[in-house]
Amino acid sequence: MDKQKVYKVYNDNRRTFVFDLDGTVLNSKNEFPKETKDIVLNILEKGDNVVFATGRMHISAKKLLNSVFNEDKFPIISYNGAVIYVPGNGFIFEKTLDFETTFKVIDFLRSEQIHVQTYVDDKLYSEKDNEEIKLYSKHADVPYYVVGDLKLLPNPPIKILAIGEREKLDSLIAPLQNIVGNKASVFKSFSIFLDIVPAGANKGIALKFLANYMNFELQNTVVFGDNENDIYMFNVAGTKIAVENAVEKLKEVADFVSKSNEENGVFHAFANLFPEYIW
Repeated sequence: MDKQKVYKVYNDNRRTFVFDLDGTVLNSKNEFPKETKDIVLNILEKGDNVVFATGRMHISAKKLLNSVFNEDKFPIISYNGAVIYVPGNGFIFEKTLDFETTFKVIDFLRSEQIHVQTYVDDKLYSEKDNEEIKLYSKHADVPYYVVGDLKLLPNPPIKILAIGEREKLDSLIAPLQNIVGNKASVFKSFSIFLDIVPAGANKGIALKFLANYMNFELQNTVVFGDNENDIYMFNVAGTKIAVENAVEKLKEVADFVSKSNEENGVFHAFANLFPEYIW
């Protein structure tokens, strides 16, 4: 596939709505509210555009969205921006960590006795069949594979994830960033999730790439988010909306703070800012 091809389906004068999933659209029960589903369908009916941007694996995000909408409708930014998928065109952007950086991160997290899992070729791997991997697999609705040594997988990972207590992970951000240097980025995607992704891969970079590829204007883009990984997207979008449960760093740069994901904050934001999409 020619990755330089311009996919001219989107019109640059239309609005593009970009939704994070976990903690923003989805509630704590992993439910996609019917009211939000109706709004998404109304956006499409009015001729505007919808993109989903998530830290999830592509297979997990696509499976969830297909279960809600029963078809392959939406561009998906997954792995916090390391992968971009466009229906009909497939994967138009993919980045992986290099092996040297991967090995350094795995060794460091092992030394800190922190659960580590990797994502290779859109599959989930762990060295331990523990509660962390079981809970993550259940939440993401994907299988996982236990291997003796994550460093022996044949291909480099798209992402590495550390799972642990909030305070412990916070204390690891600076030393991990020092270890990976300019080869990767380290940030929180959830209070107990610490992501290590390739340099040049975050939701903001991915959104800019997708806007150029699909011919829509970033100034007409409305983004919804809740966590630190969404800040990159907020930095490039025209309108930024945070849910009430969002981290303070995100709410500080938001144009509007809605209700929480448990109170259907996306619907509340539309009711206040874009009521023309509710009927």
